[in-house]
Amino acid sequence: MSIPRLNPYRSALTPPATVNRPVTRDRNQHAREDAASLTDRDRELIYQATGQRIRPGETNPGWINSLAAAIAADRASGRLAPTQEITALYLNDLFRRYDQSPTGRNPIAGYLEPALRHLAQSGSGGGRLDVTA
Repeated sequence: MSIPRLNPYRSALTPPATVNRPVTRDRNQHAREDAASLTDRDRELIYQATGQRIRPGETNPGWINSLAAAIAADRASGRLAPTQEITALYLNDLFRRYDQSPTGRNPIAGYLEPALRHLAQSGSGGGRLDVTA
């Protein structure tokens, strides 16, 4: 009979405790399903900000980046209406929500500046309209 080294009071027959966490594949599957709700302008913004092209109608687009997953989840949940354009205000709010999360991790931090730059260059996103032309 052996005695456990770390906890001598624990029975050697007691199975170790397990934590039930969702499998990574399951979380990614939801993100891929949500990607169907992305608009063409969302897809272009994601491409310009991240370099990842997410084509509509792909049966299994595979892994999608965190910015695409966040926008797709907001579209699927109704936080962003199907006809509502993504604006700089929305992106800054999304950034703030992640910044204030208890995990202390902001997965879209590296994508914010390129996304805002794309919105400014494309003339969308609630920027100023140049009427001098």
